[in-house]
Amino acid sequence: MSIAVNQSHVLVMSMEVLRNVFQRLFSKWEGKPNDQQYYVKIMFAIIAAISCAAGGQAFAGVRGLMFGLLLYGLSLYVLVYLLEVDPEDLGGRQKLITATLPSYLLLWVLLWTVLYAFALPPAILEGLAFG
Repeated sequence: MSIAVNQSHVLVMSMEVLRNVFQRLFSKWEGKPNDQQYYVKIMFAIIAAISCAAGGQAFAGVRGLMFGLLLYGLSLYVLVYLLEVDPEDLGGRQKLITATLPSYLLLWVLLWTVLYAFALPPAILEGLAFG
């Protein structure tokens, strides 16, 4: 019983830490929920693009697409539950989901493509390090 209580306490504390981190990162736009949603989704698009490009062939195709959409869903969670943005301030839940989706997708795919296309293959990097 005490293990379950300790685990739930740890979960609550880690959520508070995450809430604190995100509120500090995006507190500049606290009074402007529309701007806040754009910047949160831009940050998650950059993280998704870097992760997909670093993953190389493992994220090529459907896996990369699913990972990018997973991070988009995570950005919605951050907005609503960690930054406590009321979806009604943005025009409802549908607007929360669809308003910045094209910006997220375009930035994510563009960065992913550029980073993936211009990444050096590991064989070249090994040759530089030991050659």
